[in-house]
Amino acid sequence: MDDIFIEDENPANFLGCCDRSEYEILIFFCIFQLKNRNIGISRERGILHERASSGIYMGDEGRIALHAASHPLARTLLERGIPQFHRFSVPQFERLRVQKEHASALEHFPEAIGSISDSASVSVHVTERQNDLSSFGQTVSPVIYLSPPGELEEGMNLQIHIHDLLTTDASTEVGEMFHQWWEMANRDETPIIGLDGAYWCSCDDVAEGLLRLIKGGFPSGGSMNVCGRRYWSMEATWLEFEMLVSRTLAGREGRFNLSHLQADEGPVVEVEDLKTAQKRIPRPSLDRLHESLESISNEGWNPRTPFRQSLMLIVAELAHHYKMS
Repeated sequence: MDDIFIEDENPANFLGCCDRSEYEILIFFCIFQLKNRNIGISRERGILHERASSGIYMGDEGRIALHAASHPLARTLLERGIPQFHRFSVPQFERLRVQKEHASALEHFPEAIGSISDSASVSVHVTERQNDLSSFGQTVSPVIYLSPPGELEEGMNLQIHIHDLLTTDASTEVGEMFHQWWEMANRDETPIIGLDGAYWCSCDDVAEGLLRLIKGGFPSGGSMNVCGRRYWSMEATWLEFEMLVSRTLAGREGRFNLSHLQADEGPVVEVEDLKTAQKRIPRPSLDRLHESLESISNEGWNPRTPFRQSLMLIVAELAHHYKMS
């Protein structure tokens, strides 16, 4: 509501220009459709005065360009974004596959998915490679990068970097790790655990946060990080993953034992002394992400999916991939 103002605070004075139903519809429209504007309403002939904000707003005709349309995060953006009236563009060679994959949603939103062709219609890019944007010239549209920041060139546009995304995509380092872990857990083997942990985040939480940004407006220029808030060691990640795989295999074979059926309280949460030097990788700064989301909806970056639930989805995807009935 910070970006909406009424020069005359008394609605009754404005009602002389229109009836109450028109007034209420106008206010509704201002709040939900023109979030990137400062709207002023004066008593003189009910004129609207606008001031453009400094953020980047998609508008009704903007599209989300999914250059990496097969990436798990892109699929989640489509699943969540289409019912929210977002419009997407994908590479021409991917269009039929993506439309088939989301056919049920497209029955209600038939214009939601198009082809990447017109740079003027693209408001947000989602990509893994810098050269995906070469045909768009000197675009200043926000770019959501699915690759580590070190692999990409700096630019003038807002760059959003995704870190430690939980995925089974074998083309990514994290996805390859989970495929290896699945095979080792099936053989009752334990992998060599690395020292570096991660600030894991789920596709659902990341997609929800990005769609809020896309709908409410991006800050201009610079960079922004997206990752989980809590650190998980690789040992804790493996122990949780191995337990879930063990229960999945026991369910397939019908061979449960007491350890499979025993209830627990989820992953162990330990109290740490923040004054003591931590033997872990530093978390990427989440300040800009949190502040941007907070300015849009008064709620900042607050991932809701529990770690165990995220890993359960990873295990389910792997079981499906390896055709485990």
